[in-house]
Amino acid sequence: MNEEVIFYYALLAGGIVCVVLSVLLHFWFREDTGIEFSLFFRLVLLCLFGVGLVWYTTPSLKYVFYHDYATTKGMCTVEYDDQSSPRTIDLYYDETGDYFSFFDRADLGAYGPDVPYTCHVTTTKDHAFEIFYRIYDFKTGKLLYSSE
Repeated sequence: MNEEVIFYYALLAGGIVCVVLSVLLHFWFREDTGIEFSLFFRLVLLCLFGVGLVWYTTPSLKYVFYHDYATTKGMCTVEYDDQSSPRTIDLYYDETGDYFSFFDRADLGAYGPDVPYTCHVTTTKDHAFEIFYRIYDFKTGKLLYSSE
């Protein structure tokens, strides 16, 4: 399992934990001494945050769980952001305008819009979450890097 799939499951689990924790804390504090408005407001925000995470990840759950992926192929440019934390690599498809970002670094030697590559990016079928990618030399078709 790669970092992208682990990140997906972490988002889903984090959302479930936030919802369950906010509901349990609400009933636990309510039984003891009553609940103050500020604490109640924070618990509602925690619950809404959890619901948002679950809402964001649930549509792609069947694709990730059953490994039902789609692959986008074509000419792309590779951008590497060394300043961000965590370090990411960005793949831009020039023809379609698609953009994919990964928590990874491919040692290609040259980056930027002047260096074209052929990329195969595997995503969930709804294109909500990236799974892995392969970068090929544009002229020879030789595999340069794979994140699998």
